[in-house]
Amino acid sequence: MNFACSSFSWETNDKKHLLGRTYDQFGDLRGNSIVIVPRNFELSLLIEKNCMFKTKYCFVGMAVNGLKTPILVDGINEEGLMGALLRYPGFAKYDTQKGAEKDINPGFLVTYLLGKCKTVEEVCIEIKNINLSSEKVFGNEIPVHYIFSDRTGETIIIEPDDGEITIHRDSIGVLTNSPNYKWHEQNLRNYVGVTPILNSKQEICNKQFRDFGFSGLKLPGSYSSVSRFVKIALLKQFSVKAENEIDGITKMFHNFSSVDIPAGVMCMETETGYDYQMTLCMTAMCSESLIYYFNLSNNRRICAVDLKKEFENKEIKHINLPNKQDILYLN
Repeated sequence: MNFACSSFSWETNDKKHLLGRTYDQFGDLRGNSIVIVPRNFELSLLIEKNCMFKTKYCFVGMAVNGLKTPILVDGINEEGLMGALLRYPGFAKYDTQKGAEKDINPGFLVTYLLGKCKTVEEVCIEIKNINLSSEKVFGNEIPVHYIFSDRTGETIIIEPDDGEITIHRDSIGVLTNSPNYKWHEQNLRNYVGVTPILNSKQEICNKQFRDFGFSGLKLPGSYSSVSRFVKIALLKQFSVKAENEIDGITKMFHNFSSVDIPAGVMCMETETGYDYQMTLCMTAMCSESLIYYFNLSNNRRICAVDLKKEFENKEIKHINLPNKQDILYLN
């Protein structure tokens, strides 16, 4: 589970609230599926200990399988609470709230909160009762932080920092990876002068000069966490606001294309050659309609799962990912 990722929340003109993310990692999605977890379903909070909880709400999302409890990397529940986890290497500190009521594996926190909480406000209250355990997943610790949003439009960032779990309630609704959220927010001050206006002009020594017509010239161009945060933040600010849900989902995926990592441009040397990180999928969800959308790197068609159709489920349900490219032939 070595993944990067970028995420942001958005509001449409007709007051629909969206949360989306890219899912960037080494490898592929053979261990993933769309999972739908019903109400009143027992799941474990830890891998090695018998520490169970029963879900209050039904939810759907992208899951990493292979354990009794699915690792939900993002998802939405029946009350419109949306959440995602993103990699936070070098900064995540666990076992900082050992006196808390519950120990939870960091990989299961999104799963737990979507099954337990109705709103961002409830998430903030529940976090006080949680200690994120240093328990390993598939043999490794997973350093992660989290983004949550709901129908109020509030978006919070949750980070397991040294000494405590920090909740940023005044966030701009953007998250990538390390360093911490406040560092990224302060770094935006370096881009205050970026404008979307073409052919801006300025007087220098009593003479008018126009630029070469490239708006956003100061935008960073790499695939680093820092660059992706800046690009997504400015796209969220300057993008034409969506009229409705479908327009919003379409524009959100278009905006994510600016941080879409192609295969081969981020490589890691291994014993047998090179492995590369890439954007394997993009996901987005709507708090009001309870529809979960996604597309894959090898199937660009937008697929959707309507959570409202799954409310009466009694057992956990897995939907296989449609990995074959779906092309609409017009003749």
